Amino acid sequence: MNIRLGISFDGFIPYPESIDLARRAVEAGAGSLWMAEHLGYREAMVSSMGFLAATTDAVVVPTAVSPYLWHPTPTAMALATLAEAAPGRVAVAVGLGNPLFLRESGVEPVKPVRAMGEYIDSLRSLWAGEPVRREDAMLHPLAGARMGFEPPQPIPIYVAAMRKQMLDLTGRVADGVVLSGGLSVDYVRRSLGLCEAGAAKAGRDLKGFRKAGYVFFGVSRDRREAFDALREKIAFVMRNEAIRENIDQSGIAVDHDGVVAAIAKRDFAAASSLISDEAVRAFAIGGTPSDCAEGIRAYAEAGLEELVLLVSGTAENQQLALEVIRQCLER
Repeated sequence: MNIRLGISFDGFIPYPESIDLARRAVEAGAGSLWMAEHLGYREAMVSSMGFLAATTDAVVVPTAVSPYLWHPTPTAMALATLAEAAPGRVAVAVGLGNPLFLRESGVEPVKPVRAMGEYIDSLRSLWAGEPVRREDAMLHPLAGARMGFEPPQPIPIYVAAMRKQMLDLTGRVADGVVLSGGLSVDYVRRSLGLCEAGAAKAGRDLKGFRKAGYVFFGVSRDRREAFDALREKIAFVMRNEAIRENIDQSGIAVDHDGVVAAIAKRDFAAASSLISDEAVRAFAIGGTPSDCAEGIRAYAEAGLEELVLLVSGTAENQQLALEVIRQCLER
């Protein structure tokens, strides 16, 4: 199967467990490790350094680093330090961040497309080593900020994009896109098309543009067990208002407002109860090993070149998931 597979971490499990899973995933053939910056859970940059130290070869990607929380200067410093520790093995995914959690931290995410474009430009300018002046920047004006060292190799910038305008920006300026977890196969295809349209408007050739997407991944010999392990993950991503269009276009009935309200109260059980089997089938890869191999194929056929799998379930089923990954990469 002509596809790259990575592993995503959401920060929910203890750091030592994530390091162990990262090692085993790389041994199974995973080519990348993506660490999410979910507010209130394990931190992305620290975890990423741990992944680099514990593994070889795999690219490590902190995600989604938000311009509303991360000033570009310390962000450029942190990422360049990671790149210096492991040249050629570091990328970053920048993104808005979840509006619900941002507001809990006192941040209102206004004008996200402008904020993202300025942030990407500032990071690249800082890594170039020259003084950076962006006095007109909306969030983070720079008045001559500069780096005292440069990353040994360029650091690819993905955008964690969902809506049309952000996908358009991604196609125009980013090195790649990483699509949200919880998207249907059809919505993935549509989103990649919007990136391509943005690039075309800018006269940009997308050769080398990286097309990645998070996919919730639950494997078990018992299909019901796999589905049950995925419900909470799908509910958690659906706390994001931006995913509503994906739900609506699928035609599947989901009480989205109910999910958002339950997650706001951290009532994960209530949120999970609102995710039907039909929703699991549409918005994740789950079931038996053969079900999951077929699911990987479907997302690849939609245009993803790299699936970033968030593995769910018991320790035994996580190991089974790694075996599925190994087998898919060997085909």
